[in-house]
Amino acid sequence: INSQALNGTIDTELWKTAPDKNRVEVHQSTLSQVNIGSVTVTDGKQIWQYDAQKNVVYNGPLPASASGNQQNSGLSGNGGGQSQSFLNLIQTLFNHSNGTLRSSSATVSGHPVYDVHIVPQNASESGGNPQNFNYTGEVYIDKSSQLPVEIDLDLSNQGKIVFDLPKLDINPAIPDSTYTFTTPAGAKTRPLQDAANTPGTGSLTLAQAQKQAGYHLLSIPADQADYVLSGVTALGIQGSQTFSLNYMKGNLAFTIAEGKSLANLPGDGQAVQLRETNGALATTNGISTLAWTEHGVGIHITGKIDRDQIVAIAKLLS
Repeated sequence: INSQALNGTIDTELWKTAPDKNRVEVHQSTLSQVNIGSVTVTDGKQIWQYDAQKNVVYNGPLPASASGNQQNSGLSGNGGGQSQSFLNLIQTLFNHSNGTLRSSSATVSGHPVYDVHIVPQNASESGGNPQNFNYTGEVYIDKSSQLPVEIDLDLSNQGKIVFDLPKLDINPAIPDSTYTFTTPAGAKTRPLQDAANTPGTGSLTLAQAQKQAGYHLLSIPADQADYVLSGVTALGIQGSQTFSLNYMKGNLAFTIAEGKSLANLPGDGQAVQLRETNGALATTNGISTLAWTEHGVGIHITGKIDRDQIVAIAKLLS
């Protein structure tokens, strides 16, 4: 990986069962942001993050704003979520790219491969699902297995990533026990919010979160008295965190998640124009998420909110 957020190599093993179960183990890493021996597991309801360097397990309910493809995603997420987001990125590349065969005589590690050049589809080609990131790349497909063995990707405004896939199994039998986690002997267990090394309960004031982020966090202005900020939580490794602002308006609860690791992510949804940029609005099981990137920071608003409400909230932010 050679990007604005990360520069180095990682070696991971990942298991995924759709829609929301995954396990990631980090075997090798030259990145200071990703510790060797780290493990991240979610069974779709809970998430466990094991920091091998500190011998601490962070555990808690999977945040609504971090579920599915958005879980700890981006180029600067934590060890497990980082690799999970890479898989999501690869899936998006295959679902929403236009490919052109460049060569039928290329080789990777001595194996004959097809070299396919890829670029993003436009919204009409991808069934109305616009890409909010740009890329060009090469996909090398093994001629015998018909599976990708290497992907060289150049992400606009992010950098270069090379995915080496020495082993890829599609639809294997994965036991449910894969998605459980047993705390290692001697390890401490802490709430998930404490993964951000925040004081006390892990809840921050907006001023504390702003200082910790090092960049401007969008929030609802104080003169909008109907909206009450109940606290801010931070998830992820120091320096590459996602900050979640938890708001209430009467009985309406929603979260505004912000972070550089959320910027320019692939995603599906209805195209929305707002704040002099383009976003995507997706709804699953009554939960809506409006996502866009602004000044290099990704913003996701998530809650049981209709389109007009969620767009109105986005326009209030300052």
